[in-house]
Amino acid sequence: MRSFISLIEAAVVAAGSPVASDDGKGIERAQAVCSFLENTGLNGNCAVDAKETLIEVSLAGQYDSPADCPKVADMLRAHGFQLGPNWELRIKASIKDEPEVTECGLAPARQ
Repeated sequence: MRSFISLIEAAVVAAGSPVASDDGKGIERAQAVCSFLENTGLNGNCAVDAKETLIEVSLAGQYDSPADCPKVADMLRAHGFQLGPNWELRIKASIKDEPEVTECGLAPARQ
């Protein structure tokens, strides 16, 4: 079993800081998040739903604990991914053989 957070942390360290779009277009930034996650070896799928302002990550495999969605969002922000206030991240995974869904906002951190 493994933790999604530890996989993401390792991937972020290995990949370094991604280039984020600075043109203010949320859909391009959301697609950049999916590309980044997929390029770090994500074992699953990532999709962007522009209408729902949602990034959905569906993980393959089994995990021993649910994803800490706010921690993943903080790591993405720390590495240059800034989306608008309405964007959300949804992570679907199988935790000890039970489906689990976690959600959190991707709004820029307040200063």
